[in-house]
Amino acid sequence: MKRLSKYERLLFEKTVIGLALCRMNGDLVDVNSAYSALIGRSVEETLTLSYWEITPEKYALQELSQLESLEKTGKYGPYEKEYIHADGHFVPVRLSGQSVEIDGEQYIWSSVEDITERKQAEEELALLYKEVEQLSLLDGLTGISNRRMFDQTLDREWERAKRNKSPLSLIMLDIDFFKEYNDYYGHTQGDECLKQVAKTLREVSKRTIDLVGRYGGEEFVFILPETSETNARHFAEQCLSAIKQQKLPHIPSTIAEVITVSAGVCTFISFGETQSSALIECADKLLYQAKKNGRNRLEYQQE
Repeated sequence: MKRLSKYERLLFEKTVIGLALCRMNGDLVDVNSAYSALIGRSVEETLTLSYWEITPEKYALQELSQLESLEKTGKYGPYEKEYIHADGHFVPVRLSGQSVEIDGEQYIWSSVEDITERKQAEEELALLYKEVEQLSLLDGLTGISNRRMFDQTLDREWERAKRNKSPLSLIMLDIDFFKEYNDYYGHTQGDECLKQVAKTLREVSKRTIDLVGRYGGEEFVFILPETSETNARHFAEQCLSAIKQQKLPHIPSTIAEVITVSAGVCTFISFGETQSSALIECADKLLYQAKKNGRNRLEYQQE
């Protein structure tokens, strides 16, 4: 095989990009130190290996596709995969290359870049995005689901209930005389009251499929998938009872000396062509009815 000049060998050795020459069957013929460092071996050790010995089996189909590209165009990549390090862990790399003819024989000339840091940065960014996305679905004051999360969940559960022909219940709750509470105790204390109510409602919920959220202002909601009218009503009664048991003083209230809530409970078991907004409208009307009928109570209906 034609040997490289001293200058070419110096460039080959000193470049920070991994360089490799291998036969068409995958046997490595020449590599630089940057290439061997990728897999945690010396140049001499690396040259005893076949390309396939440092390539995880899961990339077999991807490698086949790159070989087909090499045969058709004389080039392959750039593409990303992993190498097997000497200690067993996988090293993410980015490869590209071409076929070359040396002394009448075809070889594959490859350049390989370690992209570990980039992959780590991408993972950190994805995690950060997930955290930001999660925060965007939570109410900033109470820490429970916000209106956006409620809307997304209701639409999803509505479609699932229609598909499975299962009941879907919605509870809307409103703190009684909350304006008067704010006027008497101040908005700072009002915020603390909202936090406490949210915490209590969250503790009442035992199923992971249920969603409790802040609908807006002093209004809270529960989405209860696969829940009958009877069970939804019992659940709402537990909520009203738990709020009362907090015994948060509410001197301006004309119905109790402590914080209470009113609730509207609606269950759909037949959906037809209706939209999820119909369930909201139903629960909202029942909540209004509960407030009209004296507050500190619930009204329910099955559609």
